[in-house]
Amino acid sequence: MSEVGVALELRGVSKRYPGTLAVDGVDLTVLAGEVHAIVGENGAGKSTLMKTIAGSFNDYSGEILVNTKEVALHSPAIARSVGIGMIHQELSLAPPLSVAENLLAGRLPKRFGLLDRRRTISESRRLLEQIGLNLDPNVRVEEISQHEAQLVEIAKTLGNRPCILVMDEPTSSLSRDEVGRLFEIIRRLRNQGLAIIYISHHLSEVFEIADRVTVMRDGRKVAMKEIAEATPAQIVEMMIGGMVSDLYAERAAAPGEYRFRVTGLTRWGFFHEVSFSVRKGEIFGIGGLSGSGRSELARSLCGIDPVDAGTIELDGRRLKPSCYREAIEAGIAYLTEDRKQAGLALRMTMAENALSAVIPRLCRLGVYLPGRWRDRLTELISSLRVSPPDPGAETGSLSGGNQQKVLLAKWLAAGPEVLILDEPTRGVDVGAKGIIHRAIAKLADDGKSVILISSDLPELVGLSDRIAIMRKGRLIGEMAGTDCAEEAVLLAANGEVEMLKT
Repeated sequence: MSEVGVALELRGVSKRYPGTLAVDGVDLTVLAGEVHAIVGENGAGKSTLMKTIAGSFNDYSGEILVNTKEVALHSPAIARSVGIGMIHQELSLAPPLSVAENLLAGRLPKRFGLLDRRRTISESRRLLEQIGLNLDPNVRVEEISQHEAQLVEIAKTLGNRPCILVMDEPTSSLSRDEVGRLFEIIRRLRNQGLAIIYISHHLSEVFEIADRVTVMRDGRKVAMKEIAEATPAQIVEMMIGGMVSDLYAERAAAPGEYRFRVTGLTRWGFFHEVSFSVRKGEIFGIGGLSGSGRSELARSLCGIDPVDAGTIELDGRRLKPSCYREAIEAGIAYLTEDRKQAGLALRMTMAENALSAVIPRLCRLGVYLPGRWRDRLTELISSLRVSPPDPGAETGSLSGGNQQKVLLAKWLAAGPEVLILDEPTRGVDVGAKGIIHRAIAKLADDGKSVILISSDLPELVGLSDRIAIMRKGRLIGEMAGTDCAEEAVLLAANGEVEMLKT
């Protein structure tokens, strides 16, 4: 390949952690004016490779060239100085500070040793205009939406005038419309000659926005393909190292009698008059746009948030859980959409997290005896293919997909009669999705009731026996499994079609 137009080149780059070769001799070429996607399963080495490019390590091996010149990227400051900008999945903004203070952090303009407020606001407006965001630079970040915060993060990085922009899962918390607006910005930046490295678990995004795609597996580069010459099936097979006929678990749905009933449930300002029933052995999907009240409903079903009206019944017994512990004791569990903040204790071990919901069962005469569940823990780690399969590993050291598996293991260990899953595969790769889907299907096959909340339409349609649609805090109707289609769910969620209430 000609050197002309090459913005970034990696030659045999490797990074080793104690006991693990996370990146193994990777060669990579990224051109100026292209969007180059990096895909692979969780743990494939994508994030470690990007952190290496961003200067997070000083002990990598191999050569890195920026604009044909070899550089030693041993610190983030060095990476920024040669034109590399990194946008992490977890935003690096300070919520209590203003948009302007975040945009110009570390380089606020001064006059006579004091902050030059006029230049600060002027420069902030220029950066915001660059990404098409009409926002008051004086407003605090905690007062803006997640989408606006994502764009502020991009504007902040562009303020350093990078020639290479690395974007790690930039759409993980954005709606479909917001993703479209972000892609418009990415295309504009690409047309201006910026080299963009785009990491995503969503292959539909990769095929929409990328020019080329590099596939990684087990720390190695497996292949590089022109998007125009690749198919999603080919990419998936390269990612997981095998054939994929169906990403969703197949099962013969045979739900039993109704056993979980919700009638007229209301939490003022969040959801109103919600009623539905779930059968034994059924996966009941709940779809809807962001802000429709799905997650708020889930939190109230399990006692985290209070309700103002309505009833909840399980197996004919009326429940009114006033806290999460009471709901768990009654047989209702909730897998949160935010594993890092509300689901897991990242500094604790995998075993401690996986067994945290069953601690009372592990105590005898006031003594905690986790060894009594060693076989069950080993079974869960094996069935969910958690990697590495070390119960003593710190949870925060695992990849995002493996953290999600540990969170699922936590609630599978608890053995609830009703498991509410809120975005169970958000931010995980296609291989981990398949494992989680099979675990969900098995749960239903074992006679448990599953409530599935998901923004991933193929997942929602592929797994659910029935789907209820929420819109503006109300459940507007249901679809039987045989009638479920992605287009129908999306139209109903947007209020484009009428649905029959059940």
